[in-house]
Amino acid sequence: MENIITFVSVTNAMKSKELLRANGIFSRVIRTPARLRKGSCGYSLVVPKNFARAAELIKTGKIPYKGIFADDTQ
Repeated sequence: MENIITFVSVTNAMKSKELLRANGIFSRVIRTPARLRKGSCGYSLVVPKNFARAAELIKTGKIPYKGIFADDTQ
């Protein structure tokens, strides 16, 4: 599993991507994987490195998100 932050809208996913980029963290926008969707479509950010920092930036940046799914095997 990858480190993923899910969003309802592509707008919030893109805002988050730009926030992370401005802080030196790479991420990419994807459609939310089916296993993480709850009945509706959505968009997600995959964050390969610095995931805890990325999640904190999004929270403190007050960008609405649906869920945070960390890969505990990394």
